[in-house]
Amino acid sequence: MTVWTLWLLLIGVTVGAFGAGTRTTAKSSAQLFHYECNRLQESDQSWHCWAEGYRPVAANAQKFHESANATEADIRRILRFNQTNTVLFMVNSNSDNQNLRTEFSLRPNNIVRLALDNVGLETLQIGPFVGGENDCRLGDLSVPRNRLRELPPGVERLTVLRKLDMKHNLLQHFRLDRLAKATSLRRLLLGHNRLESFTTDGDVSFDSLQELDLSNNRLTTLDSSGWNMPALATFHVDHNRALASIGGWSKRRFPLVKGFDPTGTNNWNQTWLSTVQ
Repeated sequence: MTVWTLWLLLIGVTVGAFGAGTRTTAKSSAQLFHYECNRLQESDQSWHCWAEGYRPVAANAQKFHESANATEADIRRILRFNQTNTVLFMVNSNSDNQNLRTEFSLRPNNIVRLALDNVGLETLQIGPFVGGENDCRLGDLSVPRNRLRELPPGVERLTVLRKLDMKHNLLQHFRLDRLAKATSLRRLLLGHNRLESFTTDGDVSFDSLQELDLSNNRLTTLDSSGWNMPALATFHVDHNRALASIGGWSKRRFPLVKGFDPTGTNNWNQTWLSTVQ
């Protein structure tokens, strides 16, 4: 073997080692996100629509729990779980998920409770639906601390929804009448978004609604004239600094709401405030 051949071999080994080291470093430097996931599967789903007090039969149910550090690809894989026999799915993360980008599509009439908390969610869709089909299973939809900019397509078809939690997202506009079929809605949580409008096209009735959170948004006007919410007891609208009054509000229409803090974080019109307290 000549000196020249030996030199070329040494260069090849060095370059190969450097390349392998680079690949190893790149692989090991992939950002990891800590997550916890809970899933309840039920083998017997002969029942169709969920009802208040539903509990799966222990003999037919399997519970899964996992907690780990995962890459973005892993998180996306977890969110593509088989929905056909899942009635409860919850995944949340305690990581700083600024670099995580995910999406989720919910199949109709499969899941009773869905909670996706801080998983980098940018897109959420419910459906597709066939004809006049509705979803009569989903009772709890919680997607806080994500990057959702709009109410998910298909939410109009949810008929048994009890709770909708979209706190800490990027919502700018919200049309309340899109939830008109969710007549049993109890909690609507929209705090810490970027809401500039919260409107309804016509009157809406939510006889069971007990809590409405619109705090920490950018509302400048708010009209409650079309709201029928006789059970509303907890109403958070603080930290909307440009909001001076609420159209159509009266103690008679909302007898369980205690009132508004005259020295709070909103720039209330004191004349209006004195008439509604």
